[in-house]
Amino acid sequence: MKAIKIALVMILVLNVIYSVHNWLFSEDSRTSQVYSSQQYSQPVEEQQAAAAEGLSLLGLTALVKEIRSGQELERRLNETDGINNLDLNEDGKVDYLNVREFGDINKKIGYSVTTEPAKGEIQEIAEISIEKNGDKAEIQVIGNEQIYGSDAIYNDSTTITRAQSADVVTGSHGTPLYSSFFYPHPLWISPWLFGFYPPFFSPYGVVSRSAYVSRTNRYNTSTVRSGQNSFQKTSPTKLQNPNKGKAANKGITRSLRKPTASQKSFQTTQRKNIKSGGFGQASRPASTGTGLSRSSGTSQKSGSVFGSRSSIFGSRSSSSGSFRSKSFGSRSFSFGK
Repeated sequence: MKAIKIALVMILVLNVIYSVHNWLFSEDSRTSQVYSSQQYSQPVEEQQAAAAEGLSLLGLTALVKEIRSGQELERRLNETDGINNLDLNEDGKVDYLNVREFGDINKKIGYSVTTEPAKGEIQEIAEISIEKNGDKAEIQVIGNEQIYGSDAIYNDSTTITRAQSADVVTGSHGTPLYSSFFYPHPLWISPWLFGFYPPFFSPYGVVSRSAYVSRTNRYNTSTVRSGQNSFQKTSPTKLQNPNKGKAANKGITRSLRKPTASQKSFQTTQRKNIKSGGFGQASRPASTGTGLSRSSGTSQKSGSVFGSRSSIFGSRSSSSGSFRSKSFGSRSFSFGK
């Protein structure tokens, strides 16, 4: 009997020790998990929210080698399987990109790529310049510094002319495909406004980062270089971009590299409204365990995990890759009916 009593006492003591151990260390473990989740998931959230990831300047430079007019560039930018994955206002839909052509059609032309994140709010995304250099066209793409930061510049060169495909249509059912960047044609100014888009365009959803990288890998960027185009850098021919410096004061909720004071103010107000259930969204109940707040350029997670583990967001891979288009000089489009 004495041996049995001793055994029972030992079992009770072990149970007490085990319970005390769990009580002391389980909360620390959960806290450690939360810290780990915050530590690793925050950069991922920032990457997901970065506006710059919605349109690859590397891919844009490669795409410009395939087009010969602003009208064709606008059509290609807004294809559902193209390089545009930009969603500045975070409505889940890819933003329509407008193109304005300007400059001297005989020597040097430019394309200004813009979008309207909100009605009447114009935000320039990138400026493209193409200059004649013998039988070559020197290309330079400059990303808007609010979105991409300073010195986001890529350059390349290509032939001025291209072979005309047999299915080129210049009527109402197709976009004219010019054989040369400098072939005489009317400079394109996009007529489309916020909420009013061409018949070919139907708003489509943003794709995941991995899907976007896979899509842009179709374009050939093997010759694209970072920095200013050396020929254009010393060229006396300069362009006056009519959209230079245009920034949307409202509508952009994606994080920007160098937001203006107005953009920062809007994003701060938007963040506060989301926390209080504004913009048609109800505030998250505390029982969900997490809450997400966005400000200009940062993302933060907070919350409690009583009895539940917080998940660690895996980082998505990025790849510059090689971009190759499945259509070179063979598309014909129309902005008409």
